[in-house]
Amino acid sequence: MREHITEKDLFDFVFFPTMLSKEKFSYLENSGDFQDELAFFTELKKSLQTELTQQQKQLIAEKIPAYKLLNIIELYPVEQKNKRKVNGLILAAASENNNKPKVTSRTFYDDNKTYIIKVINYENTSKIFVFSTQYEVIKNFDLIISPQNLRYHIDDNTIPLELDFNVNPESIRLEFSLVKQS
Repeated sequence: MREHITEKDLFDFVFFPTMLSKEKFSYLENSGDFQDELAFFTELKKSLQTELTQQQKQLIAEKIPAYKLLNIIELYPVEQKNKRKVNGLILAAASENNNKPKVTSRTFYDDNKTYIIKVINYENTSKIFVFSTQYEVIKNFDLIISPQNLRYHIDDNTIPLELDFNVNPESIRLEFSLVKQS
């Protein structure tokens, strides 16, 4: 029987035992002929079931240039409450001044409310502020505005991103590279 056992049979014995014929399974289970090979596949199976630590992922990312380890945070708009309505007569002195430039803003949060983004649209420009609720300076990240997929790299959040046009995002994504860019 030994000569009819292939490397695939040894692999299947460890990973997919139901794929083997009863005869081959019984032979491999009771024979000591392939102890080293079965030990190898058993160790391989164990290592595949073990989750890599962040440090191990970092080391892999540093060794393989094409491998980029990203941490992605999705932010969605906060529902705005209706503005207070004024009942009754509005006098001319109380009416809005149409000469004022129009300013609008929207706030975005992630699910954990770790990050807050404030988008302020002025008449023809926008400012995008990124805040951390952990009171930290956020460094080296990309900000992606959807649905337009506008991507901006930001070195840190100490100053806002200034755009020379208005944006009206449906969502905003932050992508943090965990690999040091050289």
